[in-house]
Amino acid sequence: MFNKLKNNKPHTLYVAMISPNTKVIGDIQCDGEIQVDGIVSGNLEVEHLVIGEQGTIEGNIKATQVHVKGTVNGCISAQQVRLEPTAKVHGDIIHDTLSIEAGAHIEGKLTHKTDLSNVTPIEKQDQA
Repeated sequence: MFNKLKNNKPHTLYVAMISPNTKVIGDIQCDGEIQVDGIVSGNLEVEHLVIGEQGTIEGNIKATQVHVKGTVNGCISAQQVRLEPTAKVHGDIIHDTLSIEAGAHIEGKLTHKTDLSNVTPIEKQDQA
């Protein structure tokens, strides 16, 4: 009775890795986690993406979580973005949560995803 799981789905973690000496040309879609230590020339649509210090993405990224230690030449759209000191991003970042460590390099526009139904205009806020 007390040992029953609330969620009956198995908690299997699949991690795909692209090693430092590997170059992938083409788009990638993944429902799990990918760690890129090599080069990907194409767009990525993933759940969780980790770009290692030697990793390079040449394309756009759409993900739930992105952790950048390497280089991105393209736009990032994600709920959570974390840029480590070794990160280099040449493109726009659209995010819900953004963490930037000292030393990270960004050339692009930072845009916060905003749910307009959750925003109160300033005029109405003054009257409240």
